[in-house]
Amino acid sequence: MPSPERAAPASFLKHAADVASFYGFRPLREIERKVPGPSSRTHSFAVASSVCVQSVTARPDEPVLVYWASGTPAHLPVGKAGLSMQASAIPAREIGEFGLHIVGVDESLAEVVLLKTIATIMNEWGSPVARVRLNALGDKDSKLRFEREVSLYLRKHASQLHDECRDNLSKNMMGPYACQDELCRSVVSGGPRTMNFLSEKSRLHFREVLEHLEKLSLPYEFDDLLMLDAREPRMLFAFDLAQEDATVLGSLGGRFDDHLRKLSARPMAAAGKLMAGVSASIFFRKKGLGADSFRLAAPAGVPSVYFIQLGLRAKLEGLAVVDLLRAAQVPILQSFDSSKLTPQLSAARAAGVSHLLIMGQREALDRTILVRAMDNSSQQIVGLAELPRFLKSLR
Repeated sequence: MPSPERAAPASFLKHAADVASFYGFRPLREIERKVPGPSSRTHSFAVASSVCVQSVTARPDEPVLVYWASGTPAHLPVGKAGLSMQASAIPAREIGEFGLHIVGVDESLAEVVLLKTIATIMNEWGSPVARVRLNALGDKDSKLRFEREVSLYLRKHASQLHDECRDNLSKNMMGPYACQDELCRSVVSGGPRTMNFLSEKSRLHFREVLEHLEKLSLPYEFDDLLMLDAREPRMLFAFDLAQEDATVLGSLGGRFDDHLRKLSARPMAAAGKLMAGVSASIFFRKKGLGADSFRLAAPAGVPSVYFIQLGLRAKLEGLAVVDLLRAAQVPILQSFDSSKLTPQLSAARAAGVSHLLIMGQREALDRTILVRAMDNSSQQIVGLAELPRFLKSLR
């Protein structure tokens, strides 16, 4: 468990922002300044989604990774959905939210980076993750097929439902799935599963996420009843804590492509990949925090190294590199959201770093990295095991 000082909500927000920055996320206010219109005084899932959509619309080749915080969560999960059992007794007014968005990436890499970042924030804080629960709801066609089957199933078993849910079945077909009464829980536990109705595209995407999770060694399990989110998610995931924590209460997130496309000025069909995105939030006790505490900025200090990854294999291996450097307290800048060399080089030059770390497919296979000096382009290949010591020798 963290010390009493570290257990303070303000310390948690500082810690969360620091870890998120390491994985390539930037403060939402930093992106907000680059889009039309006045900046919001407070942030939320809705504000973050709108700002990210505007940013990606203006610069289609630049996906965005942002973090933000709110003192009034708008999508607070209920019960087991994404909070610890302890949290069920805490009034909503006492809960704060730290959120992450990745918009402009439809590949499964987005889920992996998001899940890895959330897990690192919680584990390093001293609130270890026991498991991640996942459920794939799929695209609109997948959901329609599932809902048709649910309608038939619940009508067939209506007599076994709780009285109120049975009486409202024609108005709220999915009501029994939200009901906590044992009668409804028993019926829906034997009902249709969303994963059995996924389209081929949705099934392939979910399988890729699971394959990547295996490489992260992050324990997971399927939760068929993780659903009923008003933001039309294609996938949902919730983090379960290994033990109760004085500050962190839990985390919930998912893929929200369809919701983001509704925010776009482009026609739904044209929005396509551009407005694909994932988001997740960590919920925590906010006791003692004022409004200013939720206006997050970038961590102080400018890293002298920029990490460039080229290709999916390098980006996946790159997560382990980030872990290695973070453990060695070697700060870096990097962009998991960019797949091309030129924008990453431009970002490195703009940041004024002294060295580049470059990992392509060959380096990922060999577990090496190319270290290049920005001033004279001299470079050498360094094994990952020796990388932290080598970078410290450059200072």
